[in-house]
Amino acid sequence: MSQARIVVLPAKNCRRSRKMIEYLESYGIPFTHIELESAEGRALAEQHQMRASPGILVDGASVNPLDLLIQGECRVDEAAARRVFG
Repeated sequence: MSQARIVVLPAKNCRRSRKMIEYLESYGIPFTHIELESAEGRALAEQHQMRASPGILVDGASVNPLDLLIQGECRVDEAAARRVFG
């Protein structure tokens, strides 16, 4: 099975963005980092109608970051993240 192509578009000073990047890095999951505030990041966010940060694309499909976090705790839901990231 091939590795999913993951793109993370973090917003500046966003705790959810920081937690998601920390999770991916801690498990050695490769991803591309594109700042949400950059021209490329804004274009991707608009194209995929992203409404929450961090923007996340997995194999070109937008993933709602709130589906990957434990609400009220701003922690990554490990089971949900494994389902999405493999």
